[in-house]
Amino acid sequence: MGIAQEKPARTIDVKGQVCPYPLIETKNALKALKRDQVLEVVTDNEPSVNETLPMLCEKKGYPCETLTESDYWRVFIKKTDD
Repeated sequence: MGIAQEKPARTIDVKGQVCPYPLIETKNALKALKRDQVLEVVTDNEPSVNETLPMLCEKKGYPCETLTESDYWRVFIKKTDD
């Protein structure tokens, strides 16, 4: 089962926000999650999807998965530390 099929512990909607705000909101939301919980980030900001959120996940070692919708993306991030 992929991360996108897991039930998110929290969903944040950052549509309409430009960098760095989606990244800041994502970091704050991840801080509130426990290990192995999933965060869903809903965004329409392409640089967030292609650059900043994947870089955050790579740096932290968090697996992530992105689903493309008609005019936005849903990024699922699994927190793997405490």
